[in-house]
Amino acid sequence: MFRRNLLRAAAALAMAAVPVAALAQDSGPITLLVGYSAGGSADYAARVIAPELTKRLGRSVVVENATGGSGMIALQKLINGKADGSTLYYGGHDTVAVPMLNKSVKIDWKKDTLPVGRTAITSMAIAVPAASPYKTLGELVAAAKAKPDSISIGTPGIGTAQHMVGEMISERSGAKFVHAPYRGGAQVSNDILAGILDSAVFTTSTALPFFKEGKLRILAVTSDDRAATLPDVPAMTEIPEFKGLALPLWQGLFVKAGTDPAIAKKFSDAIAASMEQEDVKKRLADGGFIASPMAMGEFAGFIDQQAVIYQKIVMDSKITIE
Repeated sequence: MFRRNLLRAAAALAMAAVPVAALAQDSGPITLLVGYSAGGSADYAARVIAPELTKRLGRSVVVENATGGSGMIALQKLINGKADGSTLYYGGHDTVAVPMLNKSVKIDWKKDTLPVGRTAITSMAIAVPAASPYKTLGELVAAAKAKPDSISIGTPGIGTAQHMVGEMISERSGAKFVHAPYRGGAQVSNDILAGILDSAVFTTSTALPFFKEGKLRILAVTSDDRAATLPDVPAMTEIPEFKGLALPLWQGLFVKAGTDPAIAKKFSDAIAASMEQEDVKKRLADGGFIASPMAMGEFAGFIDQQAVIYQKIVMDSKITIE
């Protein structure tokens, strides 16, 4: 009897010694946090990917929209949670850029998170009304240089990726645009279609329907290469004045810093496998994205490179948000 009780006690101690992360990695649902509202581009992509991760991880991956703070509400929720693989965060440029822009946001992606894999990329598009006299980005820039502070450029808000593109164009070319920040892309669309705005920066997926209807002229896209959906529109890198400038919109998955590397690796492998599925590629393409997976280390290196670009834009343009 004594020996049996001793064995039971030893077994109990052994279970107590198992790391919490190891216990959590194979049980219960996984929350996938999205910092923007349902129906938006980030939410769309996350909901395409979640079922694929569910298949490969053997655990239900459930999307939760934690909106506000330019994505920071969701990111903070990840950081406040447990480092056990029970929570994922679906983030992009805002993960890195918002803390640069808003000093009250005390988040450092390098210290507080572990990037586990990039999922997809898309580009942004510089557009003008269909009736605009400007046929190329060069012509738009030349007009803004000839008459400083007379040509408007609309974006969904201060500090957004679209705003950064506008500032990047201004800094590289020396043109002085009038920045018109809105509270969302829908208002930008309304005003450029009404001819109130001279130009605007959109996600390519947002601009594409208006382009197809003949309501907008897209002058350039911000990716390294031309968008497959816009083969006749140049990438900014093709334009001599903007050679080497590319600012794609990217998305990927993060876990809390301190998560067991074995758990993070499982997520990374699941993302890579999911992005290879033809139906996933098609559904992402329908939403304006290109499946573009990157494993953990490569993804972190990519973010580092993008952060250098963001930091230069922020410093040169002195953008701040409260």
